[in-house]
Parts: sequence; C-alpha cells; structure tokens
Amino acid sequence: MGKNSTLPFSYVMKIIYLFAFLFLASICNAQDTTRKKSGVKAFANDFIDNFFIARGRTHDSVFFQKSERYFQPYAGRIIRKTIVRKLGFGESVLDTSENILNSITRLANSLQSGTRPGVILQFMFVKPGQSLDPFQLADNERLFRELDFVKDARIRVRPVPGNHDSVDIIVVVRDVFSWGGKADASGINSFSGTIYDANLFGAAQRLEYTALYDKYRQPKFGSEIMYRKYNVGGSFTDVQLTYSNIDKGISLGDEYETSLNLKLDRPLYTPNAKFAGGMNLSWNVSKNRYEKPDSIFRDYEYALTDVWGGYNFGTRTTRFLSEYREDDRKRKFAAVRVYNQHFSRKPVLEDYNYLYTDKLFVLGEFSWYKLNFYRTNYIFGFGRTEDLPVGITRKFTSGYTRIDSIERPYFGWEYNHWMEIRENYLSYTLALGTNYYKGSFEDNSLLFNMSWFSRLFNFRRFKLRQFLNMSYAGIGNYHLYDQLRIDNEFGIHRFRTDSIRGLQRLSLGMETAIFTRLQLLGFRIGFFTFARGSLLAPQGKALFHGDIYSALGGGFRTANENLIFGTIEGRITWFPRTVGNINSIVLTLSSNVRFRFSRSFVQAPWFASIR
Repeated sequence: MGKNSTLPFSYVMKIIYLFAFLFLASICNAQDTTRKKSGVKAFANDFIDNFFIARGRTHDSVFFQKSERYFQPYAGRIIRKTIVRKLGFGESVLDTSENILNSITRLANSLQSGTRPGVILQFMFVKPGQSLDPFQLADNERLFRELDFVKDARIRVRPVPGNHDSVDIIVVVRDVFSWGGKADASGINSFSGTIYDANLFGAAQRLEYTALYDKYRQPKFGSEIMYRKYNVGGSFTDVQLTYSNIDKGISLGDEYETSLNLKLDRPLYTPNAKFAGGMNLSWNVSKNRYEKPDSIFRDYEYALTDVWGGYNFGTRTTRFLSEYREDDRKRKFAAVRVYNQHFSRKPVLEDYNYLYTDKLFVLGEFSWYKLNFYRTNYIFGFGRTEDLPVGITRKFTSGYTRIDSIERPYFGWEYNHWMEIRENYLSYTLALGTNYYKGSFEDNSLLFNMSWFSRLFNFRRFKLRQFLNMSYAGIGNYHLYDQLRIDNEFGIHRFRTDSIRGLQRLSLGMETAIFTRLQLLGFRIGFFTFARGSLLAPQGKALFHGDIYSALGGGFRTANENLIFGTIEGRITWFPRTVGNINSIVLTLSSNVRFRFSRSFVQAPWFASIR
C-alpha cells in the first residue's frame, strides 16, 4: 500500500457514518407504540431496497440539449413575477410528480429546511419587468446548479392566462443535505477530520472546521476554520475568511504554515454582467511542527496581495416581442491584475527555487469570447444535470514582471475551443508565452492540450463513456520559471513526487467510465479503468531522449447526490517505474472528489497555461 494511502480508517469511518445515519432514521420513525411497527417495517423495506436491490428504474434521464432551447418560444415576453418552488430531498427537478420517500429522505427533510426562498431570489439576475431572454435564463439556471449546496435546478416558464405578452417564472431548486464531513488517516499515529455545513441557516453560507492529530507533531493537535458567504447582498460577490495552523501552503516539503486568508470573488456569471474581479489577501509563516534540524527545515514568512478587475464590452438589453433579436453571445473583456508575493523571511536553500522568490506581476489582458452551454448528465456525476461549455475564447496578455531583482515584460496568447460533435465532446487549448530581457526572449512556453469524451452509450444494465487526453508542454531558453512536473492533470496526477522535473513533456491518457444501476444505501456506484503515460525530458535533452513514466489501474466511484460531500473514489494504481519512496502499487480511497466546469465566462489575467 502507498505511503499516502488513506484506505483503512476512512473506509471504517464512512461505514460507521452511514449506519449511524440509518439508525437515526429508524429512531425518527418510531414515534409511538402504534407507529413503531409500521416505522420499523418501512425502515426495513427501505434498507433492503437501498442496500441489496439494483433498481430497474432510475429517477433521472439521459439528455443532451442546448441550455436555451426550452426558453426560446417565450423570447421577448415580459416577466410578470418570479415564483420559488423548493423540492424535498426525495423529489426530482426533471419530474416533480415523482417522490422517492423513504426513511432517509424523511429524516433529511425533518432535519433541514434548505435554502430560504428570499436567498434563492437574490441569485436571480433576471428580474420581473424585463423582457425574457432565453440565454439569460439559461445562464441563471446554470448559476444555481454551480452552487455547492444545490443538487439541481430548473427554471420553468408559465404563460399568463389571457395575456399573451406576459409570463411567470418558476424557479425549481433541489438542495443537497448540506451537513457533511470527511476523515483521513495515515496509520494509527495521524488522522484528520472535517465537519461543515455548506448552507448554514439556509442563508447561502458555509462554515467548515478541520482538526488534525499527529503523534509526532508539536503541538499534536492543529486546526483550520473557514467561513464563506455566497452572493453578499445580492452582489454576486463571494467572501471567504480562513484561519489555519495546518495549511500546507507553498512548501515542497512537509512544513505546515500558520495562515490568515481573506478572499473576495465576483465571477462574470453571465455575458450581460458588466464587471468581474476579485481579491486575495494572505499572510503565511512556516512552523517547525516536527522539530526538524535547521539544515532541512524551510523557515520563511511571506504576505500575498492579489487584486484584479475587468469590464465586459458588448452587453445587450433584451427587446420586447417583435423587436427581440437573438443574442450572438460575442463579447470582449478587458482586465488588469496586480499580484505581489513578498517574503519578509526566506528559507536557506542550496539551489534556486521559483516558489520561494519575491514576485510582482502587473498584467493586462484583452479577451474575445463566445460561449454557450449544453445541458447533459453522466459525465462526472451520477445523473445530476451538468453544464458543458461550447464555443471559443481568445486572449492576449501582456505586462510587467519582477522575480526577485529580474524585471521583464511578458507577452502571452491563449486560444480555447470547446465543441460538440454528435454528442461527442472535444476541447483543446493552445497557449504561448514569452519574456523579453536584454535583447532576447526567455522562458518561451508552449502548451497544447486536447481532451475528448464520447457520447453516452446506454446499455440495459449500465451506461458507458470513454475519455481521451493528449498534451504537450515545453519551455525554451529556460531561466526563471518553475520547471515542468508530472504530478498534475497534464501528467500523471497521483505520481506524488516533486523531484522529477524537465523542460519538455508529452502525455497521453485514456479512461473508461461505467455507470451502473447498483445502489448502496442511496449511493450510486460506478467503475472505471485508466491508463496514462508521460515522457519528460530534463534540461539539455531532446524530448524522445527523456524518461517515460506511466500508470495503469482502475477502481470505483460512488456518490449520493442528495448529500453535500462529493464523489467517493477507490483507486488501485500500478506505476511500472517509480522513484524515491513511491511504491509501485498504491491503493487510495479519496472522499469529497469534485468535478465541475468553471462557473465564469472569463478568468483573472494570468500567464499562458503551463505546469
């Protein structure tokens, strides 16, 4: 088993958590002597049905359609009013007449009332009195689905009887059960646990606490607390405050940091929003929690200030009925970002390390984009609605950079294209970057990444989707950048080492995902197999003279999308070639695994993608 495996303790804790949940459900059903027998019987039936039976019928459908299609017949009509309809934990947004009522859903409904209707209305940027724009409503519906505490959402349009020019908007929201937790352990000497409420008091706010125990740590206990408020005052700005003394920070080693962090984020949630921006303020200091000798402990302290803002050009106002013109979705966006990381105390290092340098970046970016979305499912989730971007973004970035005492102008260009081809999905990125210094171009970067997944193959007992990925990255005339690594999504993600670095990397990968009809206590079950390889060439070597690393394996994924925590993944990986203390066969059990596409149409200005 791999060094970082979390299998035994995590597995036991999850089983205990599930059975405790069922036990509470049975208690809630046993209200009195008369109802006790029926409650126990109903609970037993629910238990058998959920634990042993693979359902022949699921309460979701398979679909692939443009997000705005449903709203197009009502384009240009006046919105009279907005009505909020909240669903219980046993109902489906696809067919609200269906109701899956059992002991678990009854308990969930009794413990939690979900998001307040007034809070839901704050997330509506389509208002009564406006003309209906199909694309705007589709964007608003997607915004709801991107919230952590919402499982699924639909916006319905209801014509007003006797008034052909007006409609009512019905917002149907299905929350998840927002209480959650996770536990991780490395043997019997170290473990951590996290508890959280992702929708505290139904007010779109998250409170999370993590506790760590390590026998060899001084002190043995550590903790982290985080508070986040979504959409403060209906401004579509999220605020997050975090204090931690177990933060792993930027260190490549095992140094824990004490940190204080404040974040503000306002994404461009629709192409008709005019402004987007954000701020990240952080103070961090490393602590020698394991009493390392001074020769190997990285002792440092730094502050980070990261602020950006941008303006969206080409926003439009929807016109009434006969004057309505369909939105072409073409926009332009200009933004500026200031990023300043300053060390008041630097670690003593034998070699240059990009991570521990003072950095000041002032970047301006101009982008052209045209994006729309498709609604589908069974990509990363087990039937919930997922939103796929379709379209292009092009962006040009330039600015001033200073790394320690080296000052250079930077120029970058990036092109992204996402496309649907007969329910197959293809996306690719081409990114170029360079820095000019004393008459020459340095740290010239190139990244090409292409991903594809197949349409959903629907068989009688399971559904199947195939994924493929290819990428190439290179750095020419290398001077100051962090070199390429393979322990990320462009290489071999779980090959946990920082010692393998190079200036050229070629990666290929494939995965087959199988979604079954099996359920275990409401947790849908799927399986996957994968193969991935990376060719990494160090400085001074040609690409095909580099070293090859690969990974083969498979596993299972399971999720109960009525609950807040993400997918649970069990994985076995075989590394034919390893380095250092990496084992050739690694078993891992990961909780709270999340897969989602970006919620914003644009991002903060940054260097052309390369890792």
